Amino acid sequence: MDTITRADTLQGLTLDASTALDLLTGPAIAAHSKADLPALNCVNLSASSGILTAVATDRYRLIYGEVTLERESESEGVNFDPISIPLADNKRITAAIKALPKAALSRATLSLNRAGDILTVTINAGEGGTNLVINLYTGQNFPPYKQLFNGEPVPVSELRLDAAYLASFDKVPTSGGGQLFTFTGDRKPIRVKINHDVITWHGLLMPMRTI
Repeated sequence: MDTITRADTLQGLTLDASTALDLLTGPAIAAHSKADLPALNCVNLSASSGILTAVATDRYRLIYGEVTLERESESEGVNFDPISIPLADNKRITAAIKALPKAALSRATLSLNRAGDILTVTINAGEGGTNLVINLYTGQNFPPYKQLFNGEPVPVSELRLDAAYLASFDKVPTSGGGQLFTFTGDRKPIRVKINHDVITWHGLLMPMRTI
């Protein structure tokens, strides 16, 4: 069961580990790979009104996923202030989940507890558990991005795309069924929709400049 507790500077939530693995894996594919842009070298998490969102971008791709957390009552939604998990630490979390035996993964949970700039991640698979302590990035805020998905579909005769960036969307966890690409203009972002049984994925891919 997904729960939330909050007291002053502490916030926490719990969700099943397999969902957490997919939710942290997808955006990381689009995160900036180097520490020279620390605000983009992160996977960003937040929750509002019971929707947990994970997002990352390298300015050429953007991926965000949303998953609904269980509400404790009809009038109360789960909320979690935005946090930025450095990409290297995000990989530590996903590696720890992947290390679980398959049978344990099906019943494991992942808990996030934040106190100030410190995030404690607990992976509980029954007997014992794994704890990771992470220093959150607290510099620049993640840039606004939802407005980038507002473009209307338009016919496009041709586009120049980076094949490596295009192929990277194949790494986003999916339930199958292919990917839907929506074109909004010859120099505007391409929207990418990817199927998942639990997570609602949204992606953007920027076209290359014409040589």
